Order: sequence, then C-alpha cells, then structure tokens
Amino acid sequence: MNKVLFIIFCLVSSKSFAQKDTTKWVRAFPITDYITNISDSMKIVQVHLPHGVAFADKQIGLLKGMYRVNRSDTGTIGAGKCHLIKGDYYYFTINVKQNGKQPKAGDLLYTFMDKTPVYRGNIISLACQYIGLLDVYEKPLYDRYDVFSKWTLRDEEALMDSIVSDIHFTGNYFTKNNPEMNVSINDGNYKGKPVLDAMITCSKMDVINFLEYMVARPILYAGHEWKISEVFATWLTEGAPTVLKK
Repeated sequence: MNKVLFIIFCLVSSKSFAQKDTTKWVRAFPITDYITNISDSMKIVQVHLPHGVAFADKQIGLLKGMYRVNRSDTGTIGAGKCHLIKGDYYYFTINVKQNGKQPKAGDLLYTFMDKTPVYRGNIISLACQYIGLLDVYEKPLYDRYDVFSKWTLRDEEALMDSIVSDIHFTGNYFTKNNPEMNVSINDGNYKGKPVLDAMITCSKMDVINFLEYMVARPILYAGHEWKISEVFATWLTEGAPTVLKK
C-alpha cells in the first residue's frame, strides 16, 4: 500500500489513529455540483469553503457518498488531492476507478484539518461529519463551520437545554393537534410508552444519548440537516439504541 493510500485509509477507518493524533481531526466537506470528467476513472470535484477555512495545495482527501436512498449510497467513491485553488474554491482530482461509483453534489470529502481550541463535545463531533440540526421551525441550531472557531462548554450546555425544550414543545403540539401520531414504542427502554409522551418527558440525558448515537453511527446522518424533534422521535420508535461505554 503506497503512502497516500495508507494515510487515506487511516483517515476514515481507525478511531485509535484519531485519538493518538493531537493536532489534526478529520472533517467532512460537501462537494458542489461542479463535477468534471478527466477520463473514465478520473473526476474533478469542487469544494466551496467559507472565509477563514482553507485547504492546502496537494491536500489529500477521501470522497464518500451521502445517504440518499440506500446505505450503499454512502460507500467510498475515490481518493485524490487538491490540485487547484481559486479563491474560496478548491478542486480535487479523484480517482474513481477502484469502486466505479460516480460523485454527486453533496457527497462528502473527508480530509485532515488542524484542530482548534474549542470544546470537543457532541456538536463538534457532529459538525465533523457535516451533520446539522434544526429546530421545529427549521432554523439551524448551530453553524457547521463557525463552531470550529467559537464553541464552548457553555454553548454546548445551552444548546442541550434548547433541544430538550424543542422536543417537549413538539411533543405537546402533536399531542393536542395530531394525537393519532402518539403510537406505542415497541422496543427498547421506552417499550410500551407512547412516543409523544416520551418526547414530552425527555431529559437532557436522553438527548445526549441520542446525539452520542448519531456520532457513533453517522452514516445515515452525514451531510444532511435534520429537524431534531423528528430524528429524535424516529430514534425513540426504533428502540432508542445507545452507545455502549467502556
């Protein structure tokens, strides 16, 4: 295995690698709809970064699919390097020969980025996967780029409180206006409890357990923005699986 492929393999497949590296973390960035063919096996993809975020020339990256319909959507597309920089636009040449999958707008380029002195909790971990959360009015609960420059423990705790309030509000609203949605949960710790009742009484720890599950199982969530009350309700109805902690 050559050096570039070894580094890319470590990029996405080894938690122990990430834990030992104290200066870098792996982040995902969506590609735009600018996708150009060089050949059957080589593609050029574009990433548009906001001010203050930058890639280096020849920076390596691994392109993976974003979940759309099936889990197979999320497979590895290919790997390559940044070969051109024009302002805030970065162009990566990606070799897709090995897997035969074709890139699409929204697919995620994973690459190493310098760590920043922010609080590394669940929100930063979600943002590393380019996962966004929305409130009941579809307003973003955090900016997936800005959190890497200014995110504190206080911010995290305040957001947990906001999420709990949002879920309580949503559960109460549908209990009054769409009570037929209050179906019984068939599995897990909440088995037998109506889902809206579980939402109305959820605690901060319930929210933390759910976010930890998202962090540990990011494949279905990566690259998307999700209304927190909806995905939390889905998690409840699917048995509220949690991460086993050592």
